[in-house]
Amino acid sequence: MDNNIGLFLTKRAHLNPDLEGFIDDASGARLTFGAINATCNRTANMLRQLGLAKGERVALLMLNCPEFLESFMGVAKIGGVVVPLNIRLVADELAFILRDSGAKVLIFGAEFAEVVADLSSRGADATHVEHWIYVAAPGDGGPERAPFATDYHTLQAAAPAAEPALGARDDDMLYIMYTSGTTGLPKGVVHTHTTAIWACITLAATATMEFKDRFLMMLPAYHV
Repeated sequence: MDNNIGLFLTKRAHLNPDLEGFIDDASGARLTFGAINATCNRTANMLRQLGLAKGERVALLMLNCPEFLESFMGVAKIGGVVVPLNIRLVADELAFILRDSGAKVLIFGAEFAEVVADLSSRGADATHVEHWIYVAAPGDGGPERAPFATDYHTLQAAAPAAEPALGARDDDMLYIMYTSGTTGLPKGVVHTHTTAIWACITLAATATMEFKDRFLMMLPAYHV
């Protein structure tokens, strides 16, 4: 059996498509597992259309939101590697991580348009990012605030919701988590699909979890 963290969502959407799976307090959105899986698939296919290949990096600079989940799982399904970025870092620190990780794509939220505009203005050699994708908030004037970027929801809507071909499994890389760099420059710590899945198994084995339990996500999604 292929072990890919994205398959957890695929299977849950198959078993319980109408079960509520994500509530976004900021927007008031209440998403079912079926809906979440469909948007994750669109994001995965969107990235494939941009030419993302197995092992290529996609950096995420977002607050906790549905788009973070869509991007993480979408990248996982097609075999890309997620680089979660600490939202508190300044442009120089972000530039180092983007360059060090080799991120080809950066997906960023409206809250970070200014710092990402700074990064984009530094030129290709400063970050190596090829695709800047902007998750615009409703009515925030996305194209005007980030004219160098492509709108996330426009790209996503144009991509099919069909399940993408699985691009990674088991010990393939899933994400690179950068350390705080308190004694020097941050270092990228690699996690695989296997390590992420065993973290889920450990949680299930040590916590009292029942069907339809809900969890309050208080910690930032970019954290390990």
